[in-house]
Amino acid sequence: NNDVVMTLQSIPGDMAHLTLTHPSTPHGQLERENRRMFRNWLSLLDDCVGVDGVVTLPSPPSPTLTSLAADTGGAESEDVTIANTTTTANRTEINDKIAEALAQLATKLQSNNQDALPYLIIFQQSSSIYTLMSFLTTIIQPTDNDGTTNINENAPTKEEVHKLQILRQTANTLISILSSSSKENVKCTALRGEIRDLFIVGLNRLVGLLFRLFVATTSVGDGGGTGDGAVSPKNVVLDLLKLSISAVRGCEGGKVAFVQSTIDDSFVKVAAKNNNLTLCNTKRGGVQVLYTILSNTTLKVGYNSSWEEESATMNMMIIEATCQLLTTLCRYDDFRTPSTAGGAGGAAAAGGVSTSSAHDHAMEFHRVGVESLLVKVADGILNDLLLVDGEDTDDGVVNDEEGLAKKELLAAAVLTALRVLAVNDEIIQTMVALGVLPIVTKAMRLSVTTNDTTTTIDEEESSTRSNLLRKHRLAAGALGLIRNLCGNDEIKTNLCLGSSTDHQQVSISSTPSALPHLLRAMQLYPTVSPIQEHACGTLAAMALRRPSNARAIIDEGGPRLILTAMKRHEENVSVQRQGALAVRNIVSRLMRDLDGSSGDNVASGNTTVEDARSAIRDRFGELGVEDVLRNIAGRHQGSVDEAYAALRDLGYSVTLTKFSAEDLEGGSNISNSNVVGRTMMFGEKHNSNFRPVYEQSTGLDNAVDEAISNFGA
Repeated sequence: NNDVVMTLQSIPGDMAHLTLTHPSTPHGQLERENRRMFRNWLSLLDDCVGVDGVVTLPSPPSPTLTSLAADTGGAESEDVTIANTTTTANRTEINDKIAEALAQLATKLQSNNQDALPYLIIFQQSSSIYTLMSFLTTIIQPTDNDGTTNINENAPTKEEVHKLQILRQTANTLISILSSSSKENVKCTALRGEIRDLFIVGLNRLVGLLFRLFVATTSVGDGGGTGDGAVSPKNVVLDLLKLSISAVRGCEGGKVAFVQSTIDDSFVKVAAKNNNLTLCNTKRGGVQVLYTILSNTTLKVGYNSSWEEESATMNMMIIEATCQLLTTLCRYDDFRTPSTAGGAGGAAAAGGVSTSSAHDHAMEFHRVGVESLLVKVADGILNDLLLVDGEDTDDGVVNDEEGLAKKELLAAAVLTALRVLAVNDEIIQTMVALGVLPIVTKAMRLSVTTNDTTTTIDEEESSTRSNLLRKHRLAAGALGLIRNLCGNDEIKTNLCLGSSTDHQQVSISSTPSALPHLLRAMQLYPTVSPIQEHACGTLAAMALRRPSNARAIIDEGGPRLILTAMKRHEENVSVQRQGALAVRNIVSRLMRDLDGSSGDNVASGNTTVEDARSAIRDRFGELGVEDVLRNIAGRHQGSVDEAYAALRDLGYSVTLTKFSAEDLEGGSNISNSNVVGRTMMFGEKHNSNFRPVYEQSTGLDNAVDEAISNFGA
């Protein structure tokens, strides 16, 4: 009876692996059979790992393998006879069974499987994560330090191909286990976080394997091996990069372990000499492997055969994954609480890490000059995108929509990686010296290039709409980088007003204004919240301490687009906060400028200061700014302070009241005396009785004498 069956959501998480259906029903029988088969797949993999952690593919007959071969397991399983002697056919059969076991685990444990919770619990309780860690040494053993891998790169044997296939399937299985989804069961997400914490001890092995296999790709040449059923070191390198992303995302301890991992010095030296690799001078294994991939992977724009096209596509995918991994390492995203991190507490769940390491990692990559590699890649791919638009080019390249999409995704990934590295003025200045300003302006121009009649993405015909949907990631990546670059006052003025009047690059640091493209992106992508958040944040940064920038934003119609974004994204706190901050900075700077704090004054001729103030307020008031700030931004805890400051600087009557938790729980009237009082804003007087000039109080000497006499008595 479906009415009395307990669901997985209604029972404790550590009991979700129990089978609650009746064993005589078809559903109960199938559920028990699936659990039994899952445990058998785990046992088969455990049989391959010795007590020393070395993987040895079992020789027939294997008890677990024999059991699996005899299982019917539904329509997809077949009876298999296991011989008592080891032959090539038997070895192939065993490898196929191992690959099948790994594939079955991936299917049961992937985040889009609604029934993944019981299998995750079984997997965690069996400690099978350590078995999969051991499988990462299928190709390369930790003691191999001669600069080579255990495969023949140019002509791999059948056995070596099998090992590569098992290694690749292992990586994909681990990705399925470690990757979370926002739509997933909360209990599943918590379990995956705990398994990621367990995987931290395997990250050093993963970094070494990634470096060694990339060295193998430099020996292979430009072969991609991306066709159906094909496998090569490049395929596995890409899968290991994706595995690294899944392993460190949402796990601060994992990020620290990845960056601080070590690679054997003797192997690094021999590999660099034998393969003519460009390396960096660092002891950080994670930094070394990402730098090596970026500096030794060639991006080819033109190719004259399908083989060259396949290789170029694989190289783009490898660089894109490398940039995504770098972005993950330099971004804090471990927001787990002690209750969801095995009692250890979020970031502190591994290695005692309790604070963000994003800044430290950005500095590690900056010290070896990673930004110069990223700027070079961004410049090359954006120049290629500027030259083509889905048509044949002179070099024989056919850039169809799919090809353009891949290049735009790569450009977006590179720009996002540059954004997370731009954490201080030193790095920003380095990027500007490398020529990042014209590059990011070029990216903005590409992301909004369309016909002049386009109003929004929703109103376009299907072909143009598809083109804009494809480009929105490029727009978000470019806007995010511009937002961080605006932390420097001089640079943000160049980006807002431009240091040249056209799109021709006068010098490496010259750039036309990015403001028109920024506002155009807000108009074209009104429903894309990351673009609206980055755009509002960029406008807020541009207007801060720069009246000329604030005036340019108003003249270009910025206020209307800011408030439109806030109205459309009412529940997005980040958009509300950045939008309110943009309004506040624009208004505050212009209002102060009217007081003559700068030489460039808005009030001129017969226009009085008060008239100019009223004109600014009316400009925002006509757009409904008061209603947006009070009733949309003002009702979110994360944006109420910015909304208050914007209303105050606009001259509206506004108060900010702070309540205690007891008041809210007890349902007290907000007008009674239980309120704590409003939060004081920066620049306000905290003590209205404070006297800046010393004045001696009346009768002070008599009071002191009386106190002394009383003390003496």
